[in-house]
Amino acid sequence: LSGPSPLLGSTPVSTRDSLVVVSLEQAVSELTRKFGSDTSAWKYGSATYHHALITHPLSAAVSPAIRARLDAGPAPRGGDGNTVGATGGGDNQTSGASFRIVVDVGAWDNAVGTNTPGQSGDPASRHYRDLFAGWAEDRFFPVAYSSDAVAKVSESTTLLVPAAPASRKR
Repeated sequence: LSGPSPLLGSTPVSTRDSLVVVSLEQAVSELTRKFGSDTSAWKYGSATYHHALITHPLSAAVSPAIRARLDAGPAPRGGDGNTVGATGGGDNQTSGASFRIVVDVGAWDNAVGTNTPGQSGDPASRHYRDLFAGWAEDRFFPVAYSSDAVAKVSESTTLLVPAAPASRKR
């Protein structure tokens, strides 16, 4: 922009200026059509533009109070279908990675990851949506790998033991 290319013709400065003005006018026109004339209401990450909402499969069948416990979000979410953080091609995130991990195979405990909505499938658990905000902001957390590292960060352990086989009557 500071030094317009000769490819813009015999008057590159005025051609550049005209392109910038027309582009700005088109952008403002599109935003006004989409969000109204009150520019203070144009919010990135609003409920109608560039947010992620993870909707539980039962959301449509339950009361609003239960839906609020099942769904995660909305949260502002950048990207689109053509960016590294691919989030779909629409105004709001409809697809994209829910889990990403970066692993140092020479030192597995240096791994970091991101996941959403949380570690638990139980809406009553504090871990049901505890990872959602970090995921929405593209933040990563340490991923423990070795037994010692896992033991240091574990909150609890659940041991699943198969039931003894029922005795057979002959």
